Amino acid sequence: MWAKRCVSLLLAAALALSLAGCGANGDKDKNKGGAMTIAPAQLSEEEQALADLLALGMESYHIFDFQVEGAKSIHLRAYELSDGEWNCAEHGVLEAAGGAGRVALTFGKMTEGVRMACKDAAGIFSSEVTMAAGDDAASMTFATSTLTESAKIELDQEIPLAVQIATTKNEIRSYEVGYFHMPREYAKHGYEHVYAITVTFSASAPSEPLADVSAAPSSEPSPAN
Repeated sequence: MWAKRCVSLLLAAALALSLAGCGANGDKDKNKGGAMTIAPAQLSEEEQALADLLALGMESYHIFDFQVEGAKSIHLRAYELSDGEWNCAEHGVLEAAGGAGRVALTFGKMTEGVRMACKDAAGIFSSEVTMAAGDDAASMTFATSTLTESAKIELDQEIPLAVQIATTKNEIRSYEVGYFHMPREYAKHGYEHVYAITVTFSASAPSEPLADVSAAPSSEPSPAN
């Protein structure tokens, strides 16, 4: 119990670390990637020092800085692939104030739990979800892809941040996150589980109806190998 509490405290500290610098970093990088972009965050010296002090393995923390205009809400979703389509397992929403912000994802194996968090000038949203897995989860191999470069934000368009494959197969083809919009690319290989986490910046307020932006199977040709 004590060990579990210590881990929880470290996760909480890491979450605070990942969100604390969003204002400063957002202002510093405001003109770096444009006013409508999301990209992997660069930790400040103070943030990195705190991470080193806590001996955090940052490979489990996926942090993204964004600049956005015109958004009234920010939506974080966790999905599992089923029959070639994405099924939403968790959906959280934060009222957006616009400007700079930060999204932080904390996970190793998504079957052991995922923390999704978002912060901008309006406040902080945090949610936890454990993705479903069968009895063979212990014998599975996991392969993770995350957003690795700046992506353009378009309001009400879903942006994949992380995709994870879990399978007992000997060979895994780990696709980049852009394949989230072509779920059949994952489905055709017969992986037992494929999970995804996305963010959507919406022009609708949290209390207003939101258009269905979940990814349907694409009819476009497969990207080149």
